[in-house]
Amino acid sequence: MAAEHQIKTNPSNSSSGPSGFIAQNEHMLVVDYGKVYLDGTPVGFLHEDGLMSSKGEPFGSWDGLKPIEQVPGCVFRGIDSYGQPLEFPTQRQGPSGVLTYNNQPLNVVCGRISTQNHELVGYMNDAGELEFYDYKNRAIMRKMDENSQLNTFFKGNKSSGDLFDFEYIRPLHKGDKSYSDNEMIRYFQDYDRLNSVQKKYVLDSLRLWTCAGFLQIVRKSEGNAAIGSIREGVSGLTGKRTGHVDLDRDEFEKEITLYKRFGPVAIVATRHKPYHEVRINLVVSHEFGHQLEFILSQATQDKIVELYEKRLSRSNSLYPLPAEYEGKSELLLMQQIPQRIFLSGYGRSSENEYWAEAVAAFSIPESRMQLKEIDLPMFQLIVQLLKEPENMVRPTFADKIMELRTSLKIGGELTSDLLVF
Repeated sequence: MAAEHQIKTNPSNSSSGPSGFIAQNEHMLVVDYGKVYLDGTPVGFLHEDGLMSSKGEPFGSWDGLKPIEQVPGCVFRGIDSYGQPLEFPTQRQGPSGVLTYNNQPLNVVCGRISTQNHELVGYMNDAGELEFYDYKNRAIMRKMDENSQLNTFFKGNKSSGDLFDFEYIRPLHKGDKSYSDNEMIRYFQDYDRLNSVQKKYVLDSLRLWTCAGFLQIVRKSEGNAAIGSIREGVSGLTGKRTGHVDLDRDEFEKEITLYKRFGPVAIVATRHKPYHEVRINLVVSHEFGHQLEFILSQATQDKIVELYEKRLSRSNSLYPLPAEYEGKSELLLMQQIPQRIFLSGYGRSSENEYWAEAVAAFSIPESRMQLKEIDLPMFQLIVQLLKEPENMVRPTFADKIMELRTSLKIGGELTSDLLVF
């Protein structure tokens, strides 16, 4: 393997390794979590990606690591560190070299894709096609396509030994930006015309949903967002037939001003003194919440209605609206605000607004914690959606989002701390 294609590993933080048996000529060796034993004596280490080290007999001695395929007569049969069947050599043929996936460095050994800590995450063939283990169920393989595959660069050699340089760039993606930034820019059509404060507001509002895969599913199935002129006093509209979001420019700028001054949740006085209303200053993620609702399963939507109706009944009982008030928002005396039923007054208007306001609040850590305090059942429902989307979205989207999330996990977008709430 040429020097520029040499695999980089991190031996100080290696995976635990597979377990099973290695047959080599007349020898039968035991592999226990990667440690290789001959008659109880440790003689080497086998990593999950098929790279081996050796202390001498019966394999011979070499510095560093080499693929098990290069050790004469060796055949491994067993399980990986997740308990799934694993064998070396395999029936698969593939290249060896260095793979960069969404700027994440990975190694490829005889077609096996692994992290620098030797965790086996998938396979690559000599045509450059990628398959990854499902991030939740390792028994399932997810084949990447134009919807799920992230920017890919490979340098190495095919199984034949021929040099192999391969790249895949997602359509319309800017090469200097991450997957999540590119997706948010594509979703928010007027992004390049925003100032730096407005851009940050948009990115902060949508990043969670982008890294978790929902924004792309929504964008492709329901629509995107753009700034225009709607009507006075309306911040945004989501089309029920098209799913496209229109944001009023003046109201959009007003929302950002309020957000900068008061944060995501603010208490405002109303014309009906002495009543106040709590509002959420997150119009972008609010309108995205309406789009997100369109992809939810009927059972999930029914659960939202159930939660809303319980809240509405309690609000009507504890905080009846003033007789002269023609709206539907929850209005409160200042001393009632800590014990309010709805996180935002506007959430009382309908089950759809209740959901959209909850999605908006969940998008930002500060308001997310307030949602948890005020409306724990809705908070838990959104957590379940983020952690178990395959059980919460319409069946037609289940495989799509699991395939995409598997890709995002490998690509460093769906990080382990993203779904810790």
